[in-house]
Amino acid sequence: EMCIRDRYMGYPNVDFYTGVIYRAMGFPTDMFPVLFCIPRMAGWLAHWVEALDDPEQKIVRPRQNYIGPSKRIYQDVETRQDHQFYLESTVSNRQKRRESAVASE
Repeated sequence: EMCIRDRYMGYPNVDFYTGVIYRAMGFPTDMFPVLFCIPRMAGWLAHWVEALDDPEQKIVRPRQNYIGPSKRIYQDVETRQDHQFYLESTVSNRQKRRESAVASE
């Protein structure tokens, strides 16, 4: 109920309820990520096998491109002046929701 009432969190996903069940079963919290991954392995492997079987499948890459200079001279950390980041990326829907929640407060 707390997750649903909090507009930032929204509706909980299945892992929220699965975590409650795992806790009731006595699993330590540190094991939750492993326990969440085990049932997903079948799906991940199925996607991987599909990618191998499809000759037109391209390498999956993140939607982020370096747009800065192609070659730069190395500078020691102490002598660096400019700290520009040369990345071009798309903003995820999750990040858009976060920014709109902060802006509306």
